[in-house]
Amino acid sequence: MADTCRDTVVLLEKNLTRVMRLKKHPVPENADEKKKHTRTLQDAERSLAQARLSARRLALRHVEKSQIVTTDALSENESELLQPEGPPFHLCAFCHAWHCLNGYAAAQGVMVWLPDLHPASVVALNARALKEIFSDERKRVRQGRAVLNALVQNRLAVEEKFRTWRPADFADALRRWPPAQRQMLREKMDGVALILLPDSFPDKKYVM
Repeated sequence: MADTCRDTVVLLEKNLTRVMRLKKHPVPENADEKKKHTRTLQDAERSLAQARLSARRLALRHVEKSQIVTTDALSENESELLQPEGPPFHLCAFCHAWHCLNGYAAAQGVMVWLPDLHPASVVALNARALKEIFSDERKRVRQGRAVLNALVQNRLAVEEKFRTWRPADFADALRRWPPAQRQMLREKMDGVALILLPDSFPDKKYVM
């Protein structure tokens, strides 16, 4: 995995350097040369977009590939996830919260009932909604809140089935059950998902 991360970073930097160099190059006045320059630049930009997509999918490998389609520059957090010297079991903030239901981030969230969605899809939707909410554009904020509210509404089904939607209560239940019987509880919880809220992230960089 470390070698793959290094190779991906090298390829990304190589493509970025190529695009920057071509953009700095004066545009030829000759029509044929200008057309050739434009075509070369477009090819380089497509290669950069593909390199960014591959890098983002590697950094966010816990999310289904089909959910990751953006080709803009990687965020600081995404770049950190690509560093091979990072912790070997490093998790993104969302996955860490799922594994630590009694932690701070999870405590600000809610458990919801989404049996038809893969956990990776839930994480992707939750992350996208919060990114929109944390943006500076009113339209995006409204859209993000609409998605988040739709997800959170599914807590009622969890409360009806388990008499609680608080993540800490589920953490306590898992801790109380003997290790040999936890699989049975996990099977009962199949379809339950954690949704994090804006208060789960005092530092927006873990979402952006």
